[in-house]
Amino acid sequence: MEKQNEVVSFERLYKPKNVLIYKISPKTAFFVQGFLRQGYNLENLYLVSTREDEFLGIKCYRTIDDIPIDSFDLLILSVRRDILINNIIEILSKKKIVFIHIFTAGTGEFDEEGVNIERSIKEILEKTPGTRSIGPNCMGLYCPQGKIAYYSSFPTESGDIALIFQSGDLHSKMVKISSRRHNLRFSKCISIGNCIDIQISELLEYLNHDIETNIVCVYFEGLPALYRNEGKRLLQVLKSMNKLVLFMRGGRTMRGQKAVLTHTGSLASRDVIWKAIFNQTPTIEVPPSINELIDYTYLFSNYIQRFKHLNRTVKYPIRKNALVVLWSGGFGILATDVLTKLGFNMPLFEGKKLEKLKEIYPIKIGSLANPLDLPWLTSDEVYLKICIAAIDDNIDFVMLVSDAWSDLEGDRFKNYYKNLLGIKAHVESLDKTLVIILSDYPSESRQKFYAMLNNDGFILFPSIERAAKSFLKLTEYGKKRNMTL
Repeated sequence: MEKQNEVVSFERLYKPKNVLIYKISPKTAFFVQGFLRQGYNLENLYLVSTREDEFLGIKCYRTIDDIPIDSFDLLILSVRRDILINNIIEILSKKKIVFIHIFTAGTGEFDEEGVNIERSIKEILEKTPGTRSIGPNCMGLYCPQGKIAYYSSFPTESGDIALIFQSGDLHSKMVKISSRRHNLRFSKCISIGNCIDIQISELLEYLNHDIETNIVCVYFEGLPALYRNEGKRLLQVLKSMNKLVLFMRGGRTMRGQKAVLTHTGSLASRDVIWKAIFNQTPTIEVPPSINELIDYTYLFSNYIQRFKHLNRTVKYPIRKNALVVLWSGGFGILATDVLTKLGFNMPLFEGKKLEKLKEIYPIKIGSLANPLDLPWLTSDEVYLKICIAAIDDNIDFVMLVSDAWSDLEGDRFKNYYKNLLGIKAHVESLDKTLVIILSDYPSESRQKFYAMLNNDGFILFPSIERAAKSFLKLTEYGKKRNMTL
């Protein structure tokens, strides 16, 4: 019997009322530092150490027998692999443990002895009702509402993005980079490693009903060797997901599959199978790039939150009609080539619409086509009027190319910024998407301008191509959702 078929609530995994770390050492100090930063109640954090009486101001117990309470929501187990099984048996014989996070590596991903260790742990867990496990070979949990994190650098504020990663390092980078780059925030995140017990499908099913989560990002290396039915179950869960799932796979190439075996010991599945899965489910496939995953998550998160704040059902785009607003003919040609190659439509302004634009601005320099080339007008009221007239229901995606200003206190910049706010309000009133393209380079004024835009809820990308690829995922999801309605 596969224990993964049981119906389990993971609330106490992400929000444990008490935690035992066995055994704590300077090498694993980051666990305690994470709890301290998140503000976890230290009276409910218990440490076992054979050497230390105190660790970072928290009392340490010498043995499991010395601990005064009988049950724990979460056990973080960090011991050598040669004593791992004996430690699990001893602890479970003396304490009630709801969830075990096995930090120990060098098991199924390492050698045949490691595979046997995992089989033994699986057998122990199957004989211990009420105890589940993540890992081995994983960093563990991050949940701001649960006051739990394995790194002190993770944000303390909660958000709407959940992570399920088989790689601890990629999991950490996803949190660190996206929180600093785009101020993204997270609900429930987990690095699960080799998956000898709790499976990705179970966590997806749980998060699909989690009111704190809107987006689930998955990094997947393969199906666990000990659970042959996980593939079928994962497919069924992905078919039933109401939450957006951004799914990134490792091990797409033959060489990558060999790397997977030495990382989590998983069985990487064939490309043709995954193509069928993505065709049959609303899941969005992400290329093997952490930057693209961050880009897509950023755009989706902003898009979804806009509708949530208005207490409205999210209306996803299904068309790819784009407008580019800039002040450079050469850049406009390059943008047109990029967008056309990606499959975007760039409607030309003709007939009555063109006449209306000419009435607003009898153009002498630039272009009233698409791209909309408007040099020397950005601070004028006519700039806003032209953009509002050009952006109607036939346009789905607006990319406005900008740059940093040296004088952020002058009237010209203030008028320009007022125009940007007006364009944003107009685009969003039509349920369309506006992105500011602001090239990334070292500049104090750019940094300040970026912060202003970010604080006012603008979506910012450093290039046309990255913004466009992210919007394509919005339309892909919109089409998939339309097919399931």
